[in-house]
Amino acid sequence: MRHTKNNKYLRRLQSLRQERNSWESHWQEISDYILPRKGVYDGDRPNDGRMRSGRIIDSTATRALRILAAGLQGGLTSPARPWFRLGISDRDLARHKSVREWISKVENSMYRALARSNFYSCIHSLYTELAGFGTGILYCEPDEERGIRFRTLTAGEYCLATDAQGRVDTVYREFKMTARQLEKRFGSENLPGTVHTSLNVNRDHWFDVLHVVQPRDEFDVDRMDTMNMPFESVFLLNGQGGHVLSESGFVENPYMAPRWDTAAMDVYGRSPAMDVLADVKMLMEMSKSQIQAVHLTLRPPMKVPSMYSRRLNLLPGGQNPVEQNQQDSVAPLYQVRPDLAGVSNKIQDVRTAIREGFYNDIFMMMAGSNRRTITAAEVAERHEEKLIQLGPVIERQHTELLDPLIDRVFGILHRAGQLPDPPSVLEGADLKIDYISVLAQAQKMVGTQSIQSLAQFVGNLAQANPEVLDKVDMDRAVDDYAELIGVPNGIVRSGDEVEKFRSSRREENMKQQQLQQNLQAASLGSAIIKNLSQAGLNPAQFQGMVDRAGRMGPAL
Repeated sequence: MRHTKNNKYLRRLQSLRQERNSWESHWQEISDYILPRKGVYDGDRPNDGRMRSGRIIDSTATRALRILAAGLQGGLTSPARPWFRLGISDRDLARHKSVREWISKVENSMYRALARSNFYSCIHSLYTELAGFGTGILYCEPDEERGIRFRTLTAGEYCLATDAQGRVDTVYREFKMTARQLEKRFGSENLPGTVHTSLNVNRDHWFDVLHVVQPRDEFDVDRMDTMNMPFESVFLLNGQGGHVLSESGFVENPYMAPRWDTAAMDVYGRSPAMDVLADVKMLMEMSKSQIQAVHLTLRPPMKVPSMYSRRLNLLPGGQNPVEQNQQDSVAPLYQVRPDLAGVSNKIQDVRTAIREGFYNDIFMMMAGSNRRTITAAEVAERHEEKLIQLGPVIERQHTELLDPLIDRVFGILHRAGQLPDPPSVLEGADLKIDYISVLAQAQKMVGTQSIQSLAQFVGNLAQANPEVLDKVDMDRAVDDYAELIGVPNGIVRSGDEVEKFRSSRREENMKQQQLQQNLQAASLGSAIIKNLSQAGLNPAQFQGMVDRAGRMGPAL
């Protein structure tokens, strides 16, 4: 029965390999021309240090992709500044002091855990895979030493499948482990006889291993043991009869599988490297032709007398003795006068196109700022068009990479008891994630340009006609603007709170006006009495006449 179950995994592996087959040739070309040290293909050996960059003559694309990967890390998940913030969907709950303190402690714990792990080195490799092959796989597991450990997979090492919503939920990873590593990871009691033999003969012998992570078809939700978790995890030897090394499960999927872009029902992503691959091939051919033209100019083909065929020295400074009356001469077979300047300009155009295809203009602007920091508003203002193009990519990384990543890290830390207990008021409340990285904020700032333009336009008109301000809902503008730029909850007051403040202010203003009117009336009365006294009249008699006139007024 167990052997049949093992075959189930191996049969699905073969099916997923067949679906992946159409992508492999594309990945292979990207490895050949852009990323020579990335990608695993049939025949590749583990720990293989042979040179694989034989087709790369001009490394512009490799350097441009490296800039894009570094820019994505600095723009989305920078180790030097906060890039996510936790919050509560319910704004009333978010204002509780205990809730704010708990969220702050949780954020600090998660940032410390990520910094202590190898996350930031692995995420850079992930962005390289993402920009090169269109798909990146990041594996996250608990670690006894550092709390959390990550691993980045490369193209050809995994097979994927998606759910009904097009989200990657199944990963079949093929990799190699030595006999010593297998013993350390799974224990000698779980190893087959072939591995035990290698432990006695050659402990560094490599074995093929398959790791399967996929949704569990049936499980008991009331029993959260390793065999009743939403995702099943199976390690087995691939090619050794499918011997199972371990069976367990995960509460969250440990594999994050972001894609750069997808079309229709694609399982694997498409990348900027795929878009510029034709330009990269053309650049290689042009560079090769330029080098050949230089060689032909410096060392053109020669025509020589047959008597010199074996002893002609064409090296710089070489001497070739000739007879005094020798009429035959050594001369170029034909003249080569290439337009090297024109070829160089065309090559530069292709290089610029490749760099633009990898969005280097955005990230080099951010890196080349003469100040220590550059604001999201400046990024949005200088490269609004490029940010619009990057918008879907940024949103996809939020949903396919960072959302499941934060959920996974939160779950690991919570189960390890490294997070504080939430306050009772949060029972049943939903946590939300806001991204506050430079690219995330710059993307939102693009949407704020219309609000800023309208505010400036209306402000100019209001100088001539103040009534135009009635046309704009200022409160709505503030709420939308604050949401776009990611203002923390609690800074912008709710509508009910604003109405309370305004009602209180109106009442206070009315009291001040009434007091001012009373003061003015008293001051006016004092002035009248003073004037009457100076005129020789009795103010008391005058006051009596006024009172009588007031009583007669209604009768008249």
